[in-house]
Amino acid sequence: MARRLAVVLQWCGALGLCGAAALTVGGFAVLKDRVRIVVQDDQQPTGPDPVALLRDEVASLQRALDELRAVQATQAEQLGQALDERAAARHAEVLQKVQAAQASSAPTAAAEERQAANQRQLVQQIAALRNEVLALHTALPDAAPSAAMTNPALPPTPEPVVAPQPATQPLTTQPPTTQPPTTQPPANQPATEPAANPQPTTEPPARAFLSFRLPETKAQFIDPQDYTLVPDLCRVGFDAKSTLHDFTGVTTQVTGAFHADFRSTPDAWTGSVQVAAAQLATGVDGRDEGLRERLETAQHPQLTFAITGFTAEAIDPAQRTARGTVRGTMTIRGQNRDVAMPVRFALDPQQRLVVEGQMPLKLSDYGVPVPSQLGGAITMQDQVTVWIALRARPQAKGGK
Repeated sequence: MARRLAVVLQWCGALGLCGAAALTVGGFAVLKDRVRIVVQDDQQPTGPDPVALLRDEVASLQRALDELRAVQATQAEQLGQALDERAAARHAEVLQKVQAAQASSAPTAAAEERQAANQRQLVQQIAALRNEVLALHTALPDAAPSAAMTNPALPPTPEPVVAPQPATQPLTTQPPTTQPPTTQPPANQPATEPAANPQPTTEPPARAFLSFRLPETKAQFIDPQDYTLVPDLCRVGFDAKSTLHDFTGVTTQVTGAFHADFRSTPDAWTGSVQVAAAQLATGVDGRDEGLRERLETAQHPQLTFAITGFTAEAIDPAQRTARGTVRGTMTIRGQNRDVAMPVRFALDPQQRLVVEGQMPLKLSDYGVPVPSQLGGAITMQDQVTVWIALRARPQAKGGK
């Protein structure tokens, strides 16, 4: 009897093992299309694609070259005009100096002319006196001319001295000016006197014409500035946890612009960031499809964050970094909620503003159903971590 019972138990155990194996195979066949194990790093990269970063730098250089090419014609015209103005100013300066030299030499010529006239008059007076003396001696009886009058060794009457004239006259483009008549200076006073307060010659101001005007795009960081997001260098995503494993959804389809002012009041910050909801990818096609259904991307294609202010916690103008909290309104699936995200700001070597931050978010606050499978055996947590990694370029402010 005991032997039969042992045999029955053995057969029951074998049948139980076969049934368990059959249930395992059947369960695997049911779940094989629903369960996918993904091996990935715990820390997902949030930085931009290096190739996209290099492409943007090349595009920035191309824009700078285009701007330089656009202003070359204008700058060449301004350069030619400045050279013409400088030549005209130099010509006027030379004429002014020539006229000043002529004016300074005119009194000397007049003095020489006066001296020659005085000498001629003196010679004439001496000759007249000699003639009178000879006449008096002739009129007196038995009077003979003195030796001084009849001495042939006396020097002849000198000829009047004529002031020498310059061989050539300076060439000027102005007609010669007539000098006003001068009066005979007293004997104890020089012929000419220098002016009491001579007027210095004013040099024309120098003109800096070798300067190019290009739109100013360099960000001053703490100064008021408008920024535009660079879509190829922006990433927005979320980190989620589920029963089996953790996963990440991310997209680079990000657009937007904002106004930043670290020196002003918090309300001075405005702008918005838009994310294409249908482009969020988790790496699993079936899961991505379910995510789009729960977000209702057909009716609400955009996830929007409207900026309403910024509260700074630390600002370092020397290092060009800052951190604080950005406040705004998050819109998901048509539902609006006020949120606050801690963020960090920095300027990269290409003068782009780097914005990084993250915050917790509950899907149920926006009416998004929490995904679950196998009757709740595999469930995703309601709270996810939303993160941003943005790069924005300052908008041009005009020429400088």
